[in-house]
Amino acid sequence: PKFIEIRKRNFEELFEYFLDYTTRFILPTSTPYSNPNWFGFPLLCENIERKTVIDYLEKKGIATRMMFGGNITHQPAYQNISCRIIGEKNANRVMKDLFWIGVYPGITKKDLEYIKRTFDEFLLH
Repeated sequence: PKFIEIRKRNFEELFEYFLDYTTRFILPTSTPYSNPNWFGFPLLCENIERKTVIDYLEKKGIATRMMFGGNITHQPAYQNISCRIIGEKNANRVMKDLFWIGVYPGITKKDLEYIKRTFDEFLLH
């Protein structure tokens, strides 16, 4: 329970922080009546290039991760399978423009302040 509590607290603090940057990122939302235990904080880039952001963060020691599969039909294991594709717009956008930062319980208040300060340095300059 403590693990979940800290992850949710870290997520909520990042969510509140990123509300000031909704012209740069589309923020995650949960479905009605759900109570997710987020394992990371996904940021969908809007009016900003993902590679530029993650390169800056990684240089500053802030780990990032890409979406696991993105559009799974673009992954090598699925290149030659027969399948029906209904639409790819959102899957391709996530594959191209989304990344995660951590919310795991080992992230301290000091770490969160560093993450926010680093984003401010990048986004405001």
